[in-house]
Amino acid sequence: MADDFLNNLMGSVGVNFEHPITLAINLFLSTLIGGIFLIIIVEILGKKFKEKVHVANAFLVVLIINIINILGVIGFIYPLISFAPFISTILPIIIWILLIKIFFKEMKFTHAIIVGIIGYALTLFFIPTLVGIASGFMPSF
Repeated sequence: MADDFLNNLMGSVGVNFEHPITLAINLFLSTLIGGIFLIIIVEILGKKFKEKVHVANAFLVVLIINIINILGVIGFIYPLISFAPFISTILPIIIWILLIKIFFKEMKFTHAIIVGIIGYALTLFFIPTLVGIASGFMPSF
């Protein structure tokens, strides 16, 4: 009974746990590809603005973002704050900026805003395409 309720609840926000291996492969691929792109972005901006940025946490930031997206955490938050205009776009960008600032403490806040916006745009448009291409080379389960 409880598992039916949880499956229905998670299914209502768009999460499908019927194929956990596929979900795990997508999580792994999107974290790997997103982490590589985040390292590139942070390195480019770090050199451009002459900041010493340690990129060790890039994969952890992307993993946390992916877990938030896969579990549909934002889908649970939207009804509480749906009165604000453009919240469906603003909230993920704010989460990106906060996670960038938390894990890259040596980065200035203005640079964290730039990286957060670029990271959000990449996860919205570019990384899902690359994950789809890369998952074509993975065995199907």
